[in-house]
Amino acid sequence: MAKAESRQGLASLLDWRAVGLGFLTAAGAAIALGAIGARVGLEGNLGAAASLEFGALLLGGYVAGRRAGRIGVIQGVAVAVIFIVISASIKAWVEIDLATRYGPQVLGPMDMGGLILGDLVHLIGGCVGGWLADTRRARLDVRADRPRG
Repeated sequence: MAKAESRQGLASLLDWRAVGLGFLTAAGAAIALGAIGARVGLEGNLGAAASLEFGALLLGGYVAGRRAGRIGVIQGVAVAVIFIVISASIKAWVEIDLATRYGPQVLGPMDMGGLILGDLVHLIGGCVGGWLADTRRARLDVRADRPRG
């Protein structure tokens, strides 16, 4: 029986409903934090933007880890991967539209360092959020095992 479970792979460990809820939480938090940051005047500050996205992914990873009830780190990383894929798709769509309307010269050179660093911030945020869910669950389990008195 253990061999059959190990053959299913990583996808069998994921709770897709929890990951979906975590992604929606992260996306909503990113939009809300971005709007707050724009009101405060942080839209040009890359460090602030990265911090806000880190916080959004941390929250999304935590929600996914708590909802899944197991292996929160994996759930958080899955939230981050979905967030990265969807945000990259939206950015590509916008850039294709700009290039179609005004020509390819409107697009600047690709910033691979920024791209990799941004993805790393997202992955670490999701991972830390899932890890926090795991540690919280472990603390609650220890409290439940302690005798009252």
